[in-house]
Amino acid sequence: MSHQDEHILLIEDDIQLAKSIAQYLTMKGFTVTHFDRGDNLKCLISSGNVSLILCDVMLPGTSGFEIAETIRHEFDGPYLFLTALTDVESELKGFALGADDYIRKPVIPDLLYARINASLRLNKLKPKDNSVSIGQLQLHKKNRLVTYQGEPFKLSRYEFELLWLLVNKPGQTVSREYLFVNTVGREYDGFDRTVDGRVSRLRKKLQRISDNNLLIKSMWGRGYLLSIEGS
Repeated sequence: MSHQDEHILLIEDDIQLAKSIAQYLTMKGFTVTHFDRGDNLKCLISSGNVSLILCDVMLPGTSGFEIAETIRHEFDGPYLFLTALTDVESELKGFALGADDYIRKPVIPDLLYARINASLRLNKLKPKDNSVSIGQLQLHKKNRLVTYQGEPFKLSRYEFELLWLLVNKPGQTVSREYLFVNTVGREYDGFDRTVDGRVSRLRKKLQRISDNNLLIKSMWGRGYLLSIEGS
């Protein structure tokens, strides 16, 4: 498999481990950029030149969880946590923040490579930056424009962002925490029902389209799932 155009951002404060991982992934054909902390990442990420982020959780200053919370809405490629934290709560938090995988240390190089490849393959199946069509409904990410049968279909900014997040995970249950963090922009406290209200309004708007077959299903205790009726 060729990785000539794939660029991995490695955020790891253990210099020896980072050097070992970078050398291995470079040998496999990736371009690797290493940061030992989470400061000053936005410029690199905004360049659009990063294919995948591999990030330690326990970092000096800003933690890997805080980095994910800050940049996940700007970076839609695979985000993998690399950590010595083995408790279930930390792993669940990682996935709630939008992680594509949660890899525990010590690192097994061949397994790390396999999981990076799997994440990159899955990412290629997602709708990409500019637009996506679902039947006669079309979403344009750049300017948050929605059209139905070629005519404007009005959604608020937050309704658009919710629908875009659900569209990017077709057939998957998306947790309330993930939707909250990526639309409201702060950590979810477990009680705030902002997302539920926005989902309810989005659902009602989609139901107004007479021949639309999009359904936002509530998955009890887990979150929401976007399905296409009859598919």
